Amino acid sequence: MRKLLFVIVISLLALSAHADVLGEYSFEGKIGDNIPFKVKFCVNGDEIVVGEIYYPKAKHPAPILLVGSMVEDHYYLREFQSDGTVTGILMFGIIEDENEEARIVDGIWTNPKTGKEIRMKNVHMNGEYVDVTSYLDYEDPQNIGREYSYSMWNRHYNSMMGGNVKFRGAGKNKLHFEVSNCAHNIAEGKSSPSRPAVLGETTHDYFIYNNVNECGYGFSAHFFKKFVVLKTVSGPETLGCFGMGASFDGVYIKVKQ
Repeated sequence: MRKLLFVIVISLLALSAHADVLGEYSFEGKIGDNIPFKVKFCVNGDEIVVGEIYYPKAKHPAPILLVGSMVEDHYYLREFQSDGTVTGILMFGIIEDENEEARIVDGIWTNPKTGKEIRMKNVHMNGEYVDVTSYLDYEDPQNIGREYSYSMWNRHYNSMMGGNVKFRGAGKNKLHFEVSNCAHNIAEGKSSPSRPAVLGETTHDYFIYNNVNECGYGFSAHFFKKFVVLKTVSGPETLGCFGMGASFDGVYIKVKQ
């Protein structure tokens, strides 16, 4: 019992050292009329959402990683395979009643290859345990990967497109980076040779880098064990840095340690 309490305390201390947890959820329902699913996820103080989706009637049922974002109770999540391939997109809202019972509203699952949208039906909370410390599993600086990527079918170009990020050490808690994100239009940039990215002082699992390519664009990188999340932190006027509103924004799966 004493050992169990010690493990719980250490886990809570580790979690409290990072962004606050804003919510944790577990639902089940159907995609359309015939595809049952279960989904668990949590959202941190940076509005990054991490969890998993499970299809019990799949040919080889196994949890699939979900990562995305939350803005004002609206969620946008992608299903990621281990190589970074996106196999599904979930969009929905969450509302809570006077008894703090959460429910999904306006839920849509989209097939990225065909663009077919299927409504999520009969979705309800199931009370299953949400392993927050597993989902919000932040990376140690010495284990940050050399390369991260993702790919998703682009129906306009009729091909797989995506992004790639490479990191290399530049001293203690410092990194050089090179980003190429081509999901739609091309956004490319890298750290200045004399100005590497510097990981956070309190927790070393993120950095913020401003003035990429000396054009005013800024972004943040949030490192988890299996992936990194890049988010634009500069204003919309800086998206002209790459043209056509392109940015680094995205979830990139670790493919090279």
